[in-house]
Amino acid sequence: MRSRRRSTGSSPTSTPSGTGTPGAVTSAIDRILADFDAEWHRIVRERAALERAATVRKLPRGQAELIIRGPAEKVAGMWRNIAAAAARGVTDPTSLPARLFDAAHALLTGAVSGECTNRAVIVLDAATAAGLAGEPGHLVGWGPVPADVARTIAEDATWQGLITAARDSQHHPPDPEPDPPVPVDGREVRRTRRMPPGWTPTSGKLGSTRARKVREQVEYLRTLPPSALDRAVENPDGHGGFVVPPDGALVYRPSEATAALVTALYPTCVHPGCAVPSEDCDLDHVVPFDHTDPQRGGWTVTGNLEPLCRRHHGLKTRRQWHYRMLRDGIVHIRDSHGNDYLTAPGE
Repeated sequence: MRSRRRSTGSSPTSTPSGTGTPGAVTSAIDRILADFDAEWHRIVRERAALERAATVRKLPRGQAELIIRGPAEKVAGMWRNIAAAAARGVTDPTSLPARLFDAAHALLTGAVSGECTNRAVIVLDAATAAGLAGEPGHLVGWGPVPADVARTIAEDATWQGLITAARDSQHHPPDPEPDPPVPVDGREVRRTRRMPPGWTPTSGKLGSTRARKVREQVEYLRTLPPSALDRAVENPDGHGGFVVPPDGALVYRPSEATAALVTALYPTCVHPGCAVPSEDCDLDHVVPFDHTDPQRGGWTVTGNLEPLCRRHHGLKTRRQWHYRMLRDGIVHIRDSHGNDYLTAPGE
């Protein structure tokens, strides 16, 4: 979810107003309808899954636009094949959009040899996979999908466990004070070996308690003045709430497992209105990593990482836009004019 609040000067009584991108607004309305009437929402989604279309729209100056619409997992599979073809053997300075078009044209006209796998990757938590919760799944290269859709996609898929685990207090020296809690978005992660396709439950709660909580938190943060948003930064030191750095925290490049968790939390670049998939973004340290003294700088933990496309990463590096991590993984973004934006995980 990307929301925007425009500052109106220094007056403390100014009323914030929020807007969002069309896609984000539509998704937000769909989630509200799902919470209100889950059965109706299930029925209309089943009908929508049968809809497929390909249309061409003429544009000025000899241009045209091809629009393909259908089930999210199939469109995501097409897009992954196009992106893979565009990245294969790149030796010319052509822009990425132009390479994507050339790759799509070659694939559709048969100019590219080789089999297209139409592979889709879905990420969902264990409780949702077991039918015990309703957290949205994350279709890599596309974005969030409802829990029941995620379970359907995962039914015949090979799978791999991504384990989040708090550090055991026995690894720390005895302390008369209780250990501080380990943040949800700052845990160590490990991967299991790949497993063959197996059983996936098809029942469970449709609504998502955590997603609803994050939406409510975003709406609350939008009502705050800029000074209060500044005070809402969760961990200004960039340590993700850890007292002792977990494995990999003092290394600049995140591990494959940490990268997978961050890209699952944020489906696209967190910059307002940017739709570049997170798997194609840089994983930026919200609080910069200190190469000369990693212990002092921001750590390489999920609570201090965000996906930023190359263009918006450059804007942050040049300090034209400012990013901070708030609670619940919500990223606060402020532009050079003092406008505030909020990007929540999974949106």
